[in-house]
Amino acid sequence: MILFDEAESKYYKLLAYLLESGSALTHGEITDMIEQYCPGETDFEVTESLFSAKEGEEMIYMKDNDGLVPVMEGTFPVRNSRIENEAAKSLAGSLYVNHFLSPEIIEKLKAATKSITMDWNPNDITIKNMFAGGASSVTESYNSELSLIAKAIREQKGICYDYDRPGRVHREKSIVFPVKIEFSLVNDRFRICGYFEDEDRFVKMNLDSMHDIKIIDKSASIDLMERYTEFIKRETKTVILDVEPVGHVIERCFRVFSYYDRKARYDKAENKYQLEISYFRADENEVIKNILSLGSYVVVMEPRIIQREVYNRIQAASKMYE
Repeated sequence: MILFDEAESKYYKLLAYLLESGSALTHGEITDMIEQYCPGETDFEVTESLFSAKEGEEMIYMKDNDGLVPVMEGTFPVRNSRIENEAAKSLAGSLYVNHFLSPEIIEKLKAATKSITMDWNPNDITIKNMFAGGASSVTESYNSELSLIAKAIREQKGICYDYDRPGRVHREKSIVFPVKIEFSLVNDRFRICGYFEDEDRFVKMNLDSMHDIKIIDKSASIDLMERYTEFIKRETKTVILDVEPVGHVIERCFRVFSYYDRKARYDKAENKYQLEISYFRADENEVIKNILSLGSYVVVMEPRIIQREVYNRIQAASKMYE
């Protein structure tokens, strides 16, 4: 039946969504959804037959008091597109899948996608200069820790944990209120952004240094998201770089700045990429070191204070060789 063929009917996805929800709708609500989700001119013959309120003509929905309810009961089968199937198969073989899914779920996913053929595999891409001993190579799984932290973020609860960086920091039974989970590709590590209530400040910690994590039934004394939004606005700085259009340089730029929000555009007339990087004030020293590591391929355009700092460090380094 063409109506239930996603390749032939523009109403397929809308019908799947409506039937899966199982809720009653008015004619006005259905009309609004058709205009929003179905491109092109409305086919009134189709919509009138699908959502007919006349007894004996109901096909998908039937009239019930002032609304329309689905004729069909139960769940509506979901059929993935080819790209979605390939993404599911690539997920099963991901270097990081064990950090998010249990072994049983991974095996089910592999079995369900066994017959799917892929044009390419993300694991065929070689990532150079990645730090050793990161999340892709450790045998332990972070899925329980990430689930706990995500739950704490949703419910704005705190977590209790031990923190250990050998030779540098060791804390036991610390309490923090997490607000964000980050991942750095080049560092191959998860980082947790959170609020330390005792010190009234936001911090970032590597997940692999956090141990014995437990969620606690305690809420912060502040509105976490409101305060974090204020913190982001106050502490976020921006640097704009001109980058030579050399393949390995562009690739390295995105890797070394993978912790940060980035915007990139290509200036065809100048034959250069412009990269805008947003970072926290506390990370400025690390950002400057990353800029210097890219050598003459990168020029700082803004702000002036970063230009001066980069210049001063290059001058200081050159004097060491005089």
